Order: sequence, then structure tokens, then C-alpha cells
Amino acid sequence: MLSEFSYSGIDSAGKEIKGVIATSDRMDALFKLQDRGLTVVELVERKAKEKKSFSWKKGFNDRDVHNLALEMSILLRSGIRMDKAFELLINPSLKPELRGMLSRVLADIKAGKEVARAFERTGLFSSLFITMIRVGETVGNLSAAFANIAQYYRFQIQYKGEIRNALTYPIFLIVASIMTLLFVFTFIIPRFFSIFGEDLTNLPVPAKILHTLSGWVNVTNLIVAVLLVLAFLLFKKYHPAGIRLPRVTPYFVQFPLLGKLIINLELSRFSYSMYSMLQSGIEFIRALKLSAGLIQNPYLRGPIESFVEQIKGGKKIADVFSQAQFLPEIVPNMLRVGEGSGNLKDIFYELYQLFDERFKNSTKRALVLVEPIIIVMMGLVVGFIVVSLILTVMSVGKIKL
Repeated sequence: MLSEFSYSGIDSAGKEIKGVIATSDRMDALFKLQDRGLTVVELVERKAKEKKSFSWKKGFNDRDVHNLALEMSILLRSGIRMDKAFELLINPSLKPELRGMLSRVLADIKAGKEVARAFERTGLFSSLFITMIRVGETVGNLSAAFANIAQYYRFQIQYKGEIRNALTYPIFLIVASIMTLLFVFTFIIPRFFSIFGEDLTNLPVPAKILHTLSGWVNVTNLIVAVLLVLAFLLFKKYHPAGIRLPRVTPYFVQFPLLGKLIINLELSRFSYSMYSMLQSGIEFIRALKLSAGLIQNPYLRGPIESFVEQIKGGKKIADVFSQAQFLPEIVPNMLRVGEGSGNLKDIFYELYQLFDERFKNSTKRALVLVEPIIIVMMGLVVGFIVVSLILTVMSVGKIKL
């Protein structure tokens, strides 16, 4: 569906030109106007209506930040002033939260504040985002800073999408298994045991267990359980300080297959973060400290955070990284090469590609095991149900009907 945009620009002769362009989206309109040789001053979507809808997720996500950084990079690279670039981005089609945030940032910039400080005052962006912007301001290349931020968030979106895609089929198997068992325990088993009346004391032990389970597993109890879970999630979302649950996810790294999966994922994200920040001109110690903070698992984050003081003390980077037992031997070896050549940025990019490939391969191996495990568990449950029913039929003579 095409949208109409009113634009105002200046051509190569310095003449102001206004008009309307119909295109698929805002960025496409900007590219087409630039192809015409225009320097865009104003670009506003016509007849844009703000849609009001309920959403579980408030604010904006990684994709919104990626789009923001990418558009800012393109606009600044086109020679548009910072304040004009923000004015072009602020339009009725944006999310209200994102539009309000950009308005506050623009107001701070017009008031004379630094761009990094303006973003920082919102309290909505990570320290990595703020640091990259601050470095870009220092070296006078904000366009490259926003481009690096867009590249980093694109990586975040990609790996999260890969995880979701990898879990799709196992989740489908689990949901299908639960629905099948729910149907069996709700409709089939109660009707079978109703043949034997109220007195079921003479039933075999497996049959008694099965009958008891059929009393627990039903649609009503499932609905109650789902409502309780939703209430818990909503309460945790809006009152996070009121709930303190023990964290068990850090211990997952100690499991054989799952541990390798987590390590490869965390090291992939850490390596890409190091590459992005070193490429932006951030000093190594600062980049290491920020990148370590992105690691979710404390068993992995703690040792890497301790590297900061050791490197400050004068130790070589490769020697410090070799102390971490969970790091593969290739990490300190490649860092030793990077130190010798003075090209640590590209070394971290190579490490990112290595661990990203290992993460994908580990995910495939895990899925190969998850599917038969679910099938075997379902087979055991169905087998228990069949054996219980057979034992009940075989002992029907002892049951008083």
C-alpha cells in the first residue's frame, strides 16, 4: 500500500522545491528524493492516523532502535543537520513512546546539550548505545556511530530470531503433546472408569494412579493454571520489586550440551560487541567493561569482568584471557595474534563468526535430541495409560460393578 509524503527540499541550484511523493514507506521516499538531486529539509506523511491498540509490550524494542540508528545514519550521511534529522524522524506513524522520546532528545539538542547526553537523559538506552554516540561526537563522525549501532542491533535481532526459529518445532511438539494428553485425561479415561461405578478400591495400583491423574488433569484446572500464570506475569511486569525468585538459569551452563550452547551464544554476543565498539573507536578497556556487562550468565560474566583490572595492571590481553577455563584455546591464541599485529578489532569479528557458527551447530544438535526425547516421553506416558487400562480389564472379575 502506497503512502503520500509532503516534502520540502533544495536542489543543486539552491532553489527550494515542495511537492508530494507517493511511495511504500518513509525511507523509500527519502531515497527517491535524493536520487532526484534534492537535499530533503522536511518530509511528512499525509493523512497519517495514529492507531490505538492494546499491546503487551510497552515502549520500543531492538528493531525500533535499529531502525532509528539506521535512518539517523542515512540522514546524517546525506548532509542533513542533526536537529533537522530528528524532525524528519518524528512523524505520526511512529510509536507514541518512540515519538515522545525523540521529541525530548530534540528539545535537549536544541537547548545546547550533547547528543549522547540527550539520549542518556531519557534513561531508555544502554550504556553501549550512549558510549558509541559519545565517541562519535568526539571524533566528529556521528553518522558512522549510528551505523555501527544499527549494525550491532541488527546482530541482536538476528540471533534472537534464530533462537525463536530453532525453538518453534520443539514447542509445537510440546503443545501438541499437552493437548493430546488433556483430551485423553478429560474425555476418554473418565468414561472408561465410569463403567466400574463408584467403588474403585479393587483397581490395580497403576489404574488408581491413572484415575487420580484424570481427576487433576482437566480443562477447568488448565484454565485456572493459565489464569494464575498470566496474573503472575502481569504482576511481575508492573511490580517487579514485589517478586524475588531464585535464579536457576546460571546453573544451566554446567549441563553438558546446554552449557556449550549457552557459552557459544554468550561468547558470540560478547565478541560482536567488542568488534562494534573497537570499530567505533572506543578504547579496549572501556569496550571490554561494557561488553562483559552484556553477558547474561554470571558464571561467564564474572571472570571476564575481572580481566579489566588485570589488563590495566599491565598484563597481556591473551595471557589474561587464557585464565578462563570456559574459553576455548583458540580465543587466547587468536588474541595473541591480534596483539602482535595491532588488529584486535578484526580478531574479535573472526571470533564472533566462529562462535556464531558453533552456536548454530550446537542448536541443531540440541534439536536433534529434543525431538526424540519428547517422543519417548510421550511414548512412556501413552504406554503407562495402555498398560493401566489393560490391567484394569484383566482384573474386571475382582471389581464389583
